[in-house]
Amino acid sequence: MTPAENGWTARTPATSLFLMLRPMAFALMTFLLGFAPGVTAAPIVLMLLEHTEAGKAIQTKIELKSGVVESKDKGKPRDKWIIRAGDAVKSEIRPADRAVNFYKLGLGETTLLFIIKARYYQKQDGKWAPHFQLNEEPLVMRGPDGKWKPLTRIQGVPSLIMQTGTALPNAEGYAASLEFGFTIGAMPIDAWLVQ
Repeated sequence: MTPAENGWTARTPATSLFLMLRPMAFALMTFLLGFAPGVTAAPIVLMLLEHTEAGKAIQTKIELKSGVVESKDKGKPRDKWIIRAGDAVKSEIRPADRAVNFYKLGLGETTLLFIIKARYYQKQDGKWAPHFQLNEEPLVMRGPDGKWKPLTRIQGVPSLIMQTGTALPNAEGYAASLEFGFTIGAMPIDAWLVQ
């Protein structure tokens, strides 16, 4: 039985050349699509979470990647936290807004401390840089004395945040950096989730 009997064409130089080029085309396509081994794009750094340790500024990169990320400084309370801009992005259109949820992890429970919203604004060089807005939505309830108190304070986690930075927000309420602390003392940031 020959290939021509089943409706196939006979092997000719043109079909042989095609069969030789297929593996090379597949390898080139794989490389161009970024699936080649060892070729990976670095994740974009949305913001830097900064704190001071022994008088030295320590920065942690918060990257645009999915899933909850635990801090390398988990469980270490700090008096003051600073949010600084991450990578500026080159794009024809404004990158999508992001929200980063920051958490305190406890014994079997996760407590949302606050949310930082990020919006990109174009710089003079044409790149888009993130600016930030602190979104604190504390739950409250009446305490035994009849006064309103943050619910998370009653559970042992202060919810009220005090902004201490001097960076002024733009007309939409987003600032190039944020400095803040918790009203009743040092607080750890144990994890975050970028959305």
